[in-house]
Amino acid sequence: MLTNIQTSATRPFALRAAVRLAHLRRCINRSFAAVIARHERHAARAALYQLDDRTLADLGICRAQIEGNLEDLAQTRARMQQPGWH
Repeated sequence: MLTNIQTSATRPFALRAAVRLAHLRRCINRSFAAVIARHERHAARAALYQLDDRTLADLGICRAQIEGNLEDLAQTRARMQQPGWH
C-alpha cells in the first residue's frame, strides 16, 4: 500500500522535472543556434565586403544591399527554425 502511494506521488514530480529539463534544453539549443547564426552572418558579411564591386554585381547585389540581404536571410532562417515550419 505504501509503495503505491510513493509511486503515485513521485510521478508528478518526475513529470514536472522532465518538462522543466525539456524547456531548459530547448532554451540552451536556441541560444547556441543564435550564437552560430550570428557568427555565420559575421563571416558572410566579412566575405561579401572583401569582394570587389564587379563580383558583387555578378552576384546581383551592390555593396549597399549587403546589410539588408543579410538581415532578410537571418529572418528567413529564424522562421525556418520555428516548430511546425515545413
